[in-house]
Amino acid sequence: MANGNTQPTSEGGQQRRVPQPAEPSGGSRPQRAPHLRAESRPGVVQSGDGARAMVTRAQRRRAMQGQVTRRQLLRVSFWGFFTFSLTGGLGAFLSNFWPRGVTGFGGRIAVSAATVPEAGTDPAPVQIGKFYLSHLQAGQGTHAGFGEEGEEGLLALWWKCPHLGCTIPWRPGFPFEGVTGWFRCPCHGSTYTRGGIRVFGPAPRPMDTMEITVNSDGSLTVDTGKITKGGADNPLRTTTYG
Repeated sequence: MANGNTQPTSEGGQQRRVPQPAEPSGGSRPQRAPHLRAESRPGVVQSGDGARAMVTRAQRRRAMQGQVTRRQLLRVSFWGFFTFSLTGGLGAFLSNFWPRGVTGFGGRIAVSAATVPEAGTDPAPVQIGKFYLSHLQAGQGTHAGFGEEGEEGLLALWWKCPHLGCTIPWRPGFPFEGVTGWFRCPCHGSTYTRGGIRVFGPAPRPMDTMEITVNSDGSLTVDTGKITKGGADNPLRTTTYG
């Protein structure tokens, strides 16, 4: 049965007619809605020929901010490591030259009055401070022209040998040049008077001394952080006691 959409063919059949889209009035193509026009949409800039769209400068900046390149990562890592190392080195430097709360050797050592030896007796070792307390009588501590005579008083002698750093013991029974009782280094034989004056051996100077403060109760405070290189004037450095 034929209708308006079919027509007979030469073979006796029917062919369906496909309706054509209606042409707009005036023969022009349909116009895009104003809200879909590229030129009216904010945030889009067209190239000169209108074929390529590019994101705006603000959008490009946001995209670049979200990217971290390998070079940037290496640069940040390098400067972070450099800053950390510099801070650690500076902290160690300050801690070394301005120590806080030092106890034991390197700080102030309290010595009771009972530990202080009598004048002219054997020096007394103070283990925690690595020194000997030597109580010299007037003119004592020199030998055969070595050293300068001083007044009676106390010396705090660091027991480290100025030669190579060996610990020097006090040897009360050791005889040398008619005198018994010397500081005698066991490593290379450097020999010192009870005032720390070197009289024999390879040591370059007398024993070093430390600062002594006498307290009102007869006790002492020895500052093992304040060490003075030994010299011929060691017996002149005595601190009056009693």
